[in-house]
Amino acid sequence: MTASRSRVVVVGLLLLLAAVAPVVGVEQVIGSPDVDVFSPDNEVHPGEETTLPVYLSNTGQLRQSGPAEYVDRVTTARGLTFTVSDGDAPIDVNTGRYPVGSVPEGTAGPFPVSITVAEDAPPGTYRLPVRVRYAYTLMVDYSTSPPDFVDSTRDRRQYLTVVVRDVPRFEVVNTSSSVGVGGRGNVSVTVENVGTDPARDATLRLDSPSDEVFLGTRSTSSRAFTGTWNPGERRTFAFAARTTDDAVIREYPLVARVAYRDRDGIGRTSRELTTGFTPLPEQTFAVSNLSTDLYVGEPGTIRGTVVNTGPRTVTDATLVYTSSTPNLQPVDREVALGRLAPGERHDFAYEMTVSERASATTLPANLSVRYRDGEGNRGTSDPLEPSVVVAPERTWLAVTPESNTFTVDSENRLTIRIRNVEGVPLRNVVARLSVDAPFETESRVAYVDDLRPNASATLAFELTVSEDAVPTRSSVRLNVTADRPDGETIHLDTYDVPVVVADEAGPTDIVVLVAGSLVALALLVGGWLWIRR
Repeated sequence: MTASRSRVVVVGLLLLLAAVAPVVGVEQVIGSPDVDVFSPDNEVHPGEETTLPVYLSNTGQLRQSGPAEYVDRVTTARGLTFTVSDGDAPIDVNTGRYPVGSVPEGTAGPFPVSITVAEDAPPGTYRLPVRVRYAYTLMVDYSTSPPDFVDSTRDRRQYLTVVVRDVPRFEVVNTSSSVGVGGRGNVSVTVENVGTDPARDATLRLDSPSDEVFLGTRSTSSRAFTGTWNPGERRTFAFAARTTDDAVIREYPLVARVAYRDRDGIGRTSRELTTGFTPLPEQTFAVSNLSTDLYVGEPGTIRGTVVNTGPRTVTDATLVYTSSTPNLQPVDREVALGRLAPGERHDFAYEMTVSERASATTLPANLSVRYRDGEGNRGTSDPLEPSVVVAPERTWLAVTPESNTFTVDSENRLTIRIRNVEGVPLRNVVARLSVDAPFETESRVAYVDDLRPNASATLAFELTVSEDAVPTRSSVRLNVTADRPDGETIHLDTYDVPVVVADEAGPTDIVVLVAGSLVALALLVGGWLWIRR
């Protein structure tokens, strides 16, 4: 007879003795634990990862009683472990074999069992198999000293009931964005209620966990209310967003949650719905074909071409000049560019005023482009800073007086020769004479129709020297304006023209002496002739 069969026989005999023990007076305690598993908080939702609280209930079975210590011995489950399995339920059990230890009569727990409910789990009631294993004492014979214990083990299969509720569930099905690096735009998120129940008073909250992405007015979160949201219905939410200038072209995460009320009016919040978007390349512009015609003290022009080097078509584009010095100012600081598709070009020209206080130098022109994107959002480009050259003031004319020496109290003709020393033809040359006492003039203006490079012209003015003048070297001022080939009238310069004032013209001492001698000689000759008569 094998050992296992012998054990069965012994246990059978003991049970038989126990059955007749009241008759023969055998001192024995006979019983066993009776363990059940249950979870009172057993409602879960599709797509949920949660913890199921498992309790153990030991009611104990006592067939023959005796001293309390032996009663406790036969009704206690020792070294108890349990293992919850998935079975056929759409639930994954994440917790393995759970060691509990001794479980006396009563309730033990809760013992947390981690589970994950499938996203597409149909609502309903499911049974999860539970394997419960423990050791216990079948009988205690305390008629002997020491008592005799008969131990056994039990391996039972039980079930936990789990209810998957009808609830709204949400999934992000699409995300799109018009936001570029360093710009503003919209992020649109489309979410579907993939659950089996409507969500009431639903509000979608979108969060940005990245420092480079802001929602709304430079916030990290934004909300959108959508009311009742039925199963199978998709809703698209648009959020204003912007990225910082140091953002890079990569996918940035966005986290959405839906807060709602269920059919019982209980407020709930969905699990986190993670999505993302990639900023478009930065909207950029460039300046090409830049040319300048700038000289100290005269109007000039900056010309060039703006190119849309970005990825998007822009509208209502305007080129803006922001001056960095008061000595170089645009007549109009904005030039309309209109609509610019990617790669499209638009020429521009700025009429500039260069002060006489300006310095001949090279400096950046501070340009930027204001525009609207495809969704009407305003944007401003990074500064475009092409270099412009301001050339020294031009000499224009060589001024030489030809007839400029006059006597006191005289009316004279002042003639001045001018020569074009620049390589630019001039037209409508107007010279205005400006005089102070002791000079006066009734003819202040002289005109030259055309003065080609290196060509000369003589200007004539009437100039009166007053009788109060004294012999001296003085000057008069000549203000000259002319038209450049581009039609711009410019002030060439103010020239100081030297004028010499000499003594009045009259008989000198020698002339008087000669005249006197001639008169005396004539008188002597006349007297001598009279005497000889």
